[in-house]
Amino acid sequence: MTTCARCGAELAEGVRFCSSCGAAVAQGGLQAPVRKHVVILFCDLVGSTTLGEGADPEALRERLARYFDAVSRVIWSYGGTVEKFIGDAVMAVFGVPDTREDDAVRAVRAAIGIHEAVADLPGLHVRIGVNSGEVFVTHQPDGQFSVTGDAVNTAQRLEAAAGTDETYVGDTVAELVRAHVVLDDVGEVLHKGKTVPQQVFRVAADQDRMVEVREPAFVGREVELADLAALADRAAAREEGWLLTYVGEPGIGKSRLVRQFAAGRGDALRVVVGGADAMSTGAFGPLASWLSGLDPDWEAYVETLLGGDAAAVLHRLRPAVGRSDAQTSIDDVVWAVHTVLAKLSESAPVASVWDDLHWATEAQLDFIGRLATACRNLPVLTICLTRPELFDANPAWGGGRKSRVEDVIPLGEEEMLALAAERIALQDNEIDLTAEDLVARADGNPQVVQLLAQSAAAGEGLPASVTQLYEAALDRLSADERALVEVASVYGRSFPLAPVAATAGLADAGVVVDRLRSRNVLEVTGEGGYRFGQAVFMQTAYRTMPKRTRITRHAALADWLAEHRHEVATDTVPLVASHRRRAYELLQEIDGPPEELASLRESAAASGMHALRAMELRSDPSMPDLLDQVSQLLAPGDARFFRLALSHLVVGTNFMRDRSRWTEVGERIEARMAADPVWQVVGPVLRHHRGMRTGLLTAAEARTEGRAMRERLGGFPDAPANAVQLARLYLSQAEADLGNLTACHALCLEGIAQAHACEDGFFEQVWRNFDIQIGNSGNAPFREVIADTRHVQSMVAANRGLWATTTSVLASALACNGQFDAAWHEWDDLTAALGDDVERLPHVTQYLPRMLSAAGRLADAAHAWAELVDKAQRFSIPTLACGCISGAARDAIFAGDLATARTMRGQAGTIELHDNLSAHRDNAIAFTHAIECALAGDRPGAEAWMDRATGIDRPEESLLEAGYINSLAAIVEHLLGDEAASRTAAEAAKEAFDAKGAVALRDQVDAWVANADRLRTAADAVTG
Repeated sequence: MTTCARCGAELAEGVRFCSSCGAAVAQGGLQAPVRKHVVILFCDLVGSTTLGEGADPEALRERLARYFDAVSRVIWSYGGTVEKFIGDAVMAVFGVPDTREDDAVRAVRAAIGIHEAVADLPGLHVRIGVNSGEVFVTHQPDGQFSVTGDAVNTAQRLEAAAGTDETYVGDTVAELVRAHVVLDDVGEVLHKGKTVPQQVFRVAADQDRMVEVREPAFVGREVELADLAALADRAAAREEGWLLTYVGEPGIGKSRLVRQFAAGRGDALRVVVGGADAMSTGAFGPLASWLSGLDPDWEAYVETLLGGDAAAVLHRLRPAVGRSDAQTSIDDVVWAVHTVLAKLSESAPVASVWDDLHWATEAQLDFIGRLATACRNLPVLTICLTRPELFDANPAWGGGRKSRVEDVIPLGEEEMLALAAERIALQDNEIDLTAEDLVARADGNPQVVQLLAQSAAAGEGLPASVTQLYEAALDRLSADERALVEVASVYGRSFPLAPVAATAGLADAGVVVDRLRSRNVLEVTGEGGYRFGQAVFMQTAYRTMPKRTRITRHAALADWLAEHRHEVATDTVPLVASHRRRAYELLQEIDGPPEELASLRESAAASGMHALRAMELRSDPSMPDLLDQVSQLLAPGDARFFRLALSHLVVGTNFMRDRSRWTEVGERIEARMAADPVWQVVGPVLRHHRGMRTGLLTAAEARTEGRAMRERLGGFPDAPANAVQLARLYLSQAEADLGNLTACHALCLEGIAQAHACEDGFFEQVWRNFDIQIGNSGNAPFREVIADTRHVQSMVAANRGLWATTTSVLASALACNGQFDAAWHEWDDLTAALGDDVERLPHVTQYLPRMLSAAGRLADAAHAWAELVDKAQRFSIPTLACGCISGAARDAIFAGDLATARTMRGQAGTIELHDNLSAHRDNAIAFTHAIECALAGDRPGAEAWMDRATGIDRPEESLLEAGYINSLAAIVEHLLGDEAASRTAAEAAKEAFDAKGAVALRDQVDAWVANADRLRTAADAVTG
């Protein structure tokens, strides 16, 4: 095997140049001398004399060797060749052996890379000069070459003039790289030995400044621009938000309109841009680009922006974009982004832009729509850009208050002519066409005019169709440009460079990107990545690739993202799942080999399960789609179906709104598992759990079935853990509905232990959240409940839904325990975090009347219960509505307010309940009927209704209920005239409250009994 004389790399037989360093390979004779235009890079150490003074010669040699190696590697990586080492200096040539059109850009980027590499070498600094010109190249038999000419001397003079850690470039190089690299003008420099000064430029240290890219003139759209500006003024003046949707065909000018609008507002408007992507299907897919548009280091930015309030916001945002495994939800994320926008808009109005919504999933649209609704009280314009096809699937998008949908129509002929003339003038080559020729073919589309002009400048004439137009534009790309474009099209409209460059096999992707930017193919995004300027161009690149190539690239991107998840500013988990699933689907389409199909299918299924767990942590509304997709990837009988069913049961039943969609997914899971013997045991849980909630199945029947499931699972020693959890969840809910709180608590402890052993953090938190609710209602003393709840509160801090439930339980327990300041502090934190959403969470706000009752504010408590009845009915939770009626009647009776108790009894008759749930209505009216009977002197009737009052909430399982029912008994006995029995019952109530630690309730028992006289007075007034 031949090796390179320059860098030592192994060479294939017959090659003329080294693939690593570019050096010519000796062929047994001299190559002919040649004159070439090249770019010279000269790099020298600063202070090398001082560096060597007093140093051990071997140590100095080691330091210099590391320096030479680092510099050489950078030069080779950008396609340059190290021509020679001169003392501590390195001279490199770009353009030998082959000339490239971007040699100047490569050389300057190499200079930037050298500074970065040397910065990692302690104590070393360099200065660099880059110059271009014609030289004389001679080759030697050993493969080396030498270059001579004035360009070499001038490069060395530029290096000598540069400061420490600086790069100076000559005027000819500056002209070639100006569109790609940020330069600062140094001025004219007269080099030693020269008679004419040279215009010199410094490579700017801040390369994040935007490189100027020529953009078409803004023509037409004056009316739309003025309308948008007026609306922005109105929003700022009134501090109100609007949802604006601009609809138009690709290339029609939607994005340009928004850019022109933003440029015209200057610093008076803050613009943050995000966008949907075909491969990012999670509910928060567009959020990653939006946050990066806010600031590349958005976490640090949010910390600076919000100060002490940042922690809660970041807890909710990090998991949404894959930077944390903590829980979050769509409510969490809407609240967090709203908090950021609220702070931003304090200094200037904000335009929150969401591009490419035609690719958005239903869940993504829901997220953006809910965020826009939440921002109606802020000077925030939510601007959405989309194609008409969005409205095929979502015809109601963009409706509602403070919302508008605007069509972006084709430009008029005069406007198009002006644009076409401007584009012709901008082309590097002369075009033998008129503006009229271009306009006649563009159909009012500015993007098509641009492509037609480029096509004509390349000497290719006018394509016959728009499809040909985009394909011709692809064909004009070089091999490395096309490779990058194709891989990027697989990634999506916006993409980070690293995974695309790695998959495309490009070592100098930055140079390639700059060339594509200069042609307006790509744009820089706020997060340091890139974006296709023309979506149709991206789609054409994807469509024209063979499916086999797409498969390879989808899989390769998925592998890179899985291995480098922390190197890109997006949630890679669902993205990996999307790429692997797409690779499998494409392989199916081409009828790939069975072995490869099986491998890709398993890879897609495993990634899908991983994504599912991530979505569970934030209750992602995209879960029905992912559950469905994963279920179709798993083979019938796969044990992972039990995990899907568990997720379906907990997340689908308790958190999601689209019941019909979840029902469909559940039916598909059941169909795929119908033949599995373990599934035949636990499978009915999916149907029967919902039936238990609606009354189609009684809680007693469900408990019997749940116990039978657990017994039958004992016959399957290898039953999956998730199958056991399914049966346990079903049984625990039945026990809770029957009031068997002790049994339910035991099941919760089992569930917690199993979830912990399986490292299933989400279900461990679900079980713990359920258990503290049981403990709050059951016989556990409040001191234990408070301690346990504070622990769970810290565990679920990042999940707004679970945190809200936990915090409301804590506030109620503190109030009953007499710790009112702490209780109201927790409730204030809760309402501040939930904002207006608190009105949509009756399962959380049911704890407010309990706190009011504990504080002795019985009338306020009864009123709060009554308001909750309406909310529970609106959300179709009839059993909760009955429970609220019971609470309102009880507190009204304790306050001596018979009229309110009677009103609530009447309302109970309006609630629609299945016959199997009739006990809930009896429970709702039991206290009022018992009092009515006692007032009428009907002891048997009063005792019968008091028995019905314990049909749902059993005193032996709940010390709180024992206290309440004994308090009712004391009132009934007082009304019946048996004071001894009344005192005995009152003491029993106090003992129960004492045992629970409900000191605030215990201290009110005597007052409740005394208020019985008000009940009699009210009854006598009605009779009289």
